[in-house]
Amino acid sequence: MEEWKKLVYIGAILIILAIMFAILRKEFNIWIIMIIIVAALDIAVGLYRKKLGR
Repeated sequence: MEEWKKLVYIGAILIILAIMFAILRKEFNIWIIMIIIVAALDIAVGLYRKKLGR
């Protein structure tokens, strides 16, 4: 599998897991928000690598 696809999939999985965890605990704290931000950056890097063709 290409490197950019791995980054996008990992980022999407992290976002889904963070949201599920927040729903189960019924709270959004700073750690959940930080995980979502890191996952979004991971997806952005993956898409940027796709654009560059790496």
